[in-house]
Amino acid sequence: MPETLLAMRHDALAMLDSALAAVEPGAAVTAALTDRARASGMGKIGGSVPSRVCMLAVGKAAEAMARAALRLLPIESGVLVTSRPGTTLPPDRVRRVVASHPLPDEGSLEAGRESLALVDGLDPGDLLLVLLSGGASSMLEVSSVPLADIQACYRILLRSGLDIRSLNEVRKGLSGVKGGRLAERAVLRGAHVVSLIVSDILGDPIGDIGSGPSAPSSSRGARARTILEDAHLWREMPASVKRVLGSSGRPVSWRDKSGLVRALVVANNEAACRAAMGEAERRGYRTRIVTTSLRGESREAGPQFIGRALPRENPTAKRAAIAGGETTVTVRGSGRGGRNQEFALSVVRALEGKSAVLLSCGTDGIDGNTDAAGAIVDGTTFARAREQGLDPRDFLRRNDSYTFFEALGDLIVTGPTGTNVSDLQILLVDPSSASVPRRASPQSR
Repeated sequence: MPETLLAMRHDALAMLDSALAAVEPGAAVTAALTDRARASGMGKIGGSVPSRVCMLAVGKAAEAMARAALRLLPIESGVLVTSRPGTTLPPDRVRRVVASHPLPDEGSLEAGRESLALVDGLDPGDLLLVLLSGGASSMLEVSSVPLADIQACYRILLRSGLDIRSLNEVRKGLSGVKGGRLAERAVLRGAHVVSLIVSDILGDPIGDIGSGPSAPSSSRGARARTILEDAHLWREMPASVKRVLGSSGRPVSWRDKSGLVRALVVANNEAACRAAMGEAERRGYRTRIVTTSLRGESREAGPQFIGRALPRENPTAKRAAIAGGETTVTVRGSGRGGRNQEFALSVVRALEGKSAVLLSCGTDGIDGNTDAAGAIVDGTTFARAREQGLDPRDFLRRNDSYTFFEALGDLIVTGPTGTNVSDLQILLVDPSSASVPRRASPQSR
């Protein structure tokens, strides 16, 4: 492989590292709870110190967020809901529940029960600190719908290609804790609720992140049935799901009118993109952020991004184009992969022979049903695939991007990162090499 491409691969991975460091959840919570942040009202509630502080931390970033909060606040008791076993948090103060993602499990129901018990123990003047991050929608649940039916519903939704806000609208319609219901229960007890949020949804809609259990305002599934009908999914839903979503007279929205509920996004995709941009500039690239709201079907969004990001004229300097967002995959095949690997697979042919590298990764380190965070593509990928008898179009048809990149050694495997602010795409172009050989030997990684 040409030295230019090897150098750009190294640069792209360094940019990913910088992006992840910028949205490290413990640091984000620490910054939000410093004296400067307290001056803006996050440290005191209603002008006075709360009687007690209780904590609920839920999601992929829950442990790091909780650890930071415990260092800075006199938290009396709490519940930590995470997908990973083992903890260094004090067991006498923090009850740990292991729950599943992306499908809820018995642990998710246990987490729901524990969260309600925590709220029901609040008194007037107490503070409930909610630390929320991606994955919370499946890890925290209370519902009249049987677990098996919730799981069946989620499976259908996850394969549908619907965007995350549509998925969460359906989830909120089925839940007794989402859509601000947890916050409302605390408010009825006279407690204050402050949420610190690591956002995994474009635009940082507080009512949708983690399906908004502690949001100051949120829909409660008002559009759920319409979403399912428009996507031709209503008939596939279990009877219990239809019964709940089709019932009349259920609440459709919530808004805190008491002023007791507040929320602050402490890390998001834009922060990750800006950190990646800073690293690129330090490495000599002329850099721009193309968008922080990339969306759409992955196999279509990939070529569109390349079309927007590749220089139209002959560049005279190294260029970097960065995007953030969350695409979707409509699963039709039986292969393995995720939206980032499919995004990368869709641009293999477009980059053929070019002195360019594209990286696409989930910031949580988990892409689809695989152990990879994403994949990396360069101007030799198509030629290396052809030498192994691999046709990118065939793998794309079967939604089998993981197998394609595994064969080439081009998967990016980080393991769970402990944060989640959607996805990151990086395109690097170096004019010092106008083109690369169209036949190259496979890279050993």
